Formats: sequence, structure tokens, C-alpha cells
Amino acid sequence: MTKKLSCYTLIKLFIMMLKMTRISWLTLTMLNLCLLLTLACNLIIVNNAEGKLFTDIDSVAPVEYGLLLGTTPQTNIGRRQNQFFIYRVDAAEQLYKAGKIKKILISGDENSLDGVNEVESMKDSLVARGVDVANIVLDGKGYRTLDAVWRAVKVYNVHSFVVISQKFHNERAIYLAEHLGLETHNITGYNAADSESTTAIVTFVREWFARDKVFYDILTNKGPISEEK
Repeated sequence: MTKKLSCYTLIKLFIMMLKMTRISWLTLTMLNLCLLLTLACNLIIVNNAEGKLFTDIDSVAPVEYGLLLGTTPQTNIGRRQNQFFIYRVDAAEQLYKAGKIKKILISGDENSLDGVNEVESMKDSLVARGVDVANIVLDGKGYRTLDAVWRAVKVYNVHSFVVISQKFHNERAIYLAEHLGLETHNITGYNAADSESTTAIVTFVREWFARDKVFYDILTNKGPISEEK
């Protein structure tokens, strides 16, 4: 009886192991497919931005508007000074003072982290650096990158602009501007410096998933959260 029981138990364990192996292979296959999809999305977005991104200000063609993508002056983690914020404002100031843009459309969340108004914070920083407030336009409903580019065209009637943010962000914004069915032309990007903070890794990791979402949003005809001015 003990031998039969032991044999029966071994058979059950063997079957369970086979099932677990099959599940593991299925999981591994799905993970590989997701990884390949993410890599493909990234490659498409990067290739699309080729020749449209600039770090040398002399290479930027003059245009009326710069679209400055918002972020908070402090980081979500640790509430430290946000280098992404500082470097984007730096880039906007450089373009404006070099005569490459006449106006700055700041698009961000008017009620972000702890109630912080991203666009007002950026405006205050730019004015403190000598940018004429009359040449700054605020869009506090640019909650996402998709919202920012869509609203720039549809709400503020700006069809050609230079995107101002970090390189990875500019790449995604340009792709969205060109593939959301908007009437845009000559969309370029001026790359702000990247953050050197250790907490910036969170942003870089999140960017990979954001690039997957770009294609989902386009395929599902995703619109902005708000179409109001």
C-alpha cells in the first residue's frame, strides 16, 4: 500500500512539474514578446526623430513658437530640486534670447504634485531670467505629452513649433505630433540637458512604457483629457 501510494504521489508530482514547466515557458515567451514589442516601439520613435532634434542652437531654424513641456520644480522622490525642470527652462531661455523663437507656449499640469502649478512655476522662472511675460502663453491642461501637442495645435492654433524638453521626451512628443492626425509641419526639438540625479532613473524606466502607450493611444484615437482653453 505504501509503495502504491509513493508511486502515485511521484506521478502526481511529475505531472505538476510538467504543468509548471509549461506555464514557465508560456510566461517566458510572453515576456520576450513584450520586450520585443517595447524595443520595436522605441526604435520606431527614435528613427522618426532623426534629423529633427538639435543640441546646437545655431542649427535650430527660427520659428514663432517653442512648446515647453512642463514638469514640477521639485522631484516626486525626496522633494529635491528637479534638474529636468531647470534644464528645460535653460533651453527655453537659450532659444528665446537667441531669437530662434518669439513666443513660448508652456504646457503642463496646473495642479500637479502637492498642488504645484507646473506652468506658472516655469513662467516665473523664465520671467526672472528676462523673458517678456507678454511672449509667454500658459496651457495648464497639458496633463500628458499627448495633451500638450494636441492642444497646441487644436486649442492654441500652433501648427509648427520646436519642442523643448529632454531628448527622450522630444522624440516621443514629435512622434505624437506627427501621428495623431493633426495638421502640423516642421516639428523639431531642442534638447535640454539630461538630469544627472540618481532619482532620474525612474523617469528613464517609465519612458520605455510611455513609448508603448504612444502606439496604443494612436490606434485607439486617444484624445486629450480636456479640450477647453
